[in-house]
Amino acid sequence: MTLYVIRFLTWGAWSILFTFFAVWLATSAPFSAADIAIIAGTLAMTSRAGALLFTRRIGKGDFRAVMISTQVLLMAAIIWLQWLHLHQIYTLGAWLLGVAVLGIANSVSTLTQLTFIASGNAKDDTVTAFSKENVALNLSAGITPYLSALVLAHLPDWYLTFALLYCLPTIALCMRISVTQRRPPACNQSQAPGPNGQSRTRFLVINFLSFFAFAQFYNVFPFYAEDSLGAEKIGLFFAASSVLIVTLQIPLTRLCAQRNRRDMIIAANLALAVGVYALLFATQKMTAMVAALLLLTLAEMIFGPLYQSMSIKLFPGRPAFAMAVLTFTWALAETAATTLGVYMVAQGNAAALFTLAAMAAALVVAIVWGRRYSTT
Repeated sequence: MTLYVIRFLTWGAWSILFTFFAVWLATSAPFSAADIAIIAGTLAMTSRAGALLFTRRIGKGDFRAVMISTQVLLMAAIIWLQWLHLHQIYTLGAWLLGVAVLGIANSVSTLTQLTFIASGNAKDDTVTAFSKENVALNLSAGITPYLSALVLAHLPDWYLTFALLYCLPTIALCMRISVTQRRPPACNQSQAPGPNGQSRTRFLVINFLSFFAFAQFYNVFPFYAEDSLGAEKIGLFFAASSVLIVTLQIPLTRLCAQRNRRDMIIAANLALAVGVYALLFATQKMTAMVAALLLLTLAEMIFGPLYQSMSIKLFPGRPAFAMAVLTFTWALAETAATTLGVYMVAQGNAAALFTLAAMAAALVVAIVWGRRYSTT
């Protein structure tokens, strides 16, 4: 349980800062629009991909020591940025240094936690463990954006520092984690050969397509629907999704435990295809909004823990590398989905966009259905 509380807190530290970070920069710092885009983009990229530079060390390092180190780095970066703001120092290079350290520390923290779960230290099977991790993340995601908005509205000059309230208890909890953890089993060359390069490539393609479709939900739909629904309704839309995940993730995981993984991938991506296409009509019809919410949330609850669990078996004995490759693939898909999605919506091509996203999920169904895809 301590591990999942840590996941809740570390996501909260990131979410309370990043949710309205660009808005805070625009209203509280004299940066140009281009500089704000560079700063926010640097933070997003380093947070997603920064841990790739440390994959080998994460796989071999002690969980407690690495996690405490990342929280200290997070705190140092936050204090640095706050100091710059209080002294009205708005040199782009100084701010980029701060956000880069902040993003890398968050990325290493996230990958360390996922690797710890993937190595079997959560005392659950991997699908159940990643399901619980998804519950902790979504519980945090349902709370912290609202807290972030309150801080931004009432204490904007101290907006950056509130993430420290998450870092301190995280350090205390990390000290309670046993350092005598199990190591991931080494690959045994005498055993049957592991998955080949073709299987791994196909798996990563499937991940890319699924996440490309799913990213339209959180990353593009607000841009598409803000004029029609307003930020408050969209926020409630996402909050409802988080509530559903917190409530239903574990029961659904137990229900699906005995199901064939191939069938689960097909079911998740069918729900994803219909749900993302329903987003096109969610601003006009309540039935479409409810359908999109239910189907996309159902898809996330199935494919998220499932893909994470599968990646461990596709890269046996290398849990840190498996998690790094998977999260990097998701980052590429999210970047592509967001860039293309915002552009197409701005050009009035939302129908084509959501159709394309639905086709991406449908292509996953076709790939898995048409081939006896290995899901072991």
